[in-house]
Amino acid sequence: MIRLFLYPLAIIKNWWVNPPIQVLEKMSNDESSAVRYYVARRPNCPISSLEKLANDEDSYVRSYVAKHSNCPVSSLEKLANDEDWYVRYCVEEHPNCPQYLKDFIKVKNFISRYESYT
Repeated sequence: MIRLFLYPLAIIKNWWVNPPIQVLEKMSNDESSAVRYYVARRPNCPISSLEKLANDEDSYVRSYVAKHSNCPVSSLEKLANDEDWYVRYCVEEHPNCPQYLKDFIKVKNFISRYESYT
């Protein structure tokens, strides 16, 4: 009897850990930022969802897009100009970040610090 009960839980757990791509695409449109944050953290998140979440209003979601190993360079370029310093930091630390973006972020951070003093 216990085996019958645990089997559906194992299926649910596997689905939660590795949801289908179609589900992730729908979840990336959710009104809850916690759900969008979950989508951005999934290793199998589709590139189309990452590109959409790069424009998210929540900086935590955008930072996880910038950390994602499959984040396209076009999204990294968009996030390099983000107003949140941590999002820019995540872009700069991304292994696929081109050198010109790293240089741009350094200049942007310098200007931001300068403007905060004036």
